[in-house]
Amino acid sequence: MQLIKNDKIIDIIEKTLNHMDRRLIDHGKRVAYLMFKILYGQQKYNNVQLRDICILAMLHDIGAFKTEEIDRMVIFETTDIWEHSIYGYLFLKYFSPLKELSQVILYHHADCCEINHLEPNHQILAQLLSVCDCADIFSSYRKNSGSFKEHLRKYRDIKYRGDIVDMFFASGIDIGAVFDGMESDAVFYSILHDTLLNEDEVDGYIRMIIFSIDFRSSQTVFHTVATACISGILAGLLGADEKEINRIKTGAMLHDIGKIGIPVHILESTERLNDSDMQIMRSHVEITEEILEGNVDNDIKNIAVNHHEKLNGSGYPKKLTSGDIALNDRIVAIADIFSALCGARSYKSAYSKEKITGILSEMSEILDPEIVSLTIKHYDEIYNAVERESKPVINDYNAINEELQRLKR
Repeated sequence: MQLIKNDKIIDIIEKTLNHMDRRLIDHGKRVAYLMFKILYGQQKYNNVQLRDICILAMLHDIGAFKTEEIDRMVIFETTDIWEHSIYGYLFLKYFSPLKELSQVILYHHADCCEINHLEPNHQILAQLLSVCDCADIFSSYRKNSGSFKEHLRKYRDIKYRGDIVDMFFASGIDIGAVFDGMESDAVFYSILHDTLLNEDEVDGYIRMIIFSIDFRSSQTVFHTVATACISGILAGLLGADEKEINRIKTGAMLHDIGKIGIPVHILESTERLNDSDMQIMRSHVEITEEILEGNVDNDIKNIAVNHHEKLNGSGYPKKLTSGDIALNDRIVAIADIFSALCGARSYKSAYSKEKITGILSEMSEILDPEIVSLTIKHYDEIYNAVERESKPVINDYNAINEELQRLKR
């Protein structure tokens, strides 16, 4: 069952990535708009294809979040395939519904002579993305449409294929004025928001959003998958039906999405956080709420937002008490702690069964005695399920690391 509506996916993607660095998602959206303006008039792509191309363009620099290149994005006249292109390609290939288009990202900074091995459509899209990327840089930083045209002429058949340069010129786009109408372009937003995604695509984009946090902290994804797994098992043991289990697992998958806005040095700290850094770390809950507000049902949002609340009011951020914390929220709060204890972190190794069950027992009264007792009783079943469900994630990361090393040679 689809728990998040099609038209909310783009909003969630934008809100999430804005917390990494607003410059890149805003740049991506403008590049997507340029590609849309050029391709829509050609009538060679249907609405689904245009939607996917627009999303791809929005995310084309997502690999920069993994590198030190964000502040160098305006330096575009290079013959190198930037490292961010490799990371972006791997990210979209392994963690998004855009796998078939991922090579466009890998080669969007390559010269035209370097992409002849790609299939024809991927060549066109990689080159057009390169031109539109460059056009927005000129528009944003040089404010000179004429100098951009000169740039295209200078690098025609060197960096850009002649037919792609002609395609851009034929569109009649004035890069100095085109973005003035972007926010009011109903056709563009209809293609982007209203072209239906199937259930697998919706799930895929949610997975992509969650895994995007791993570009900040490699430990977060295991924790998220484990928390969702534990939450589902506990919900089933408490008698929830499949529909309710899916809602709980969706909230659990989203519970740490706000960590996208927390600096890496805090996420990866190997020492005890000071009071200032702890306040920043705790703000991930408010960021989660801001991202999800209006984009998911309230019960799913509350599951994600309330996972640090305690029955006695000692939790955060709202210091809720037992009467305000729903059963589903309690399930995920306990699953979150279980997952954190059984997983390795930058500041600790995975804890033993005895230590995990001991900590849960000590916290039982402020979490939920019944759920904690159930968790301890079924410890081995839960732990084994976490290991099974985490395996595909571990395999994906091993594959990414292998391909990353091969591409960087």
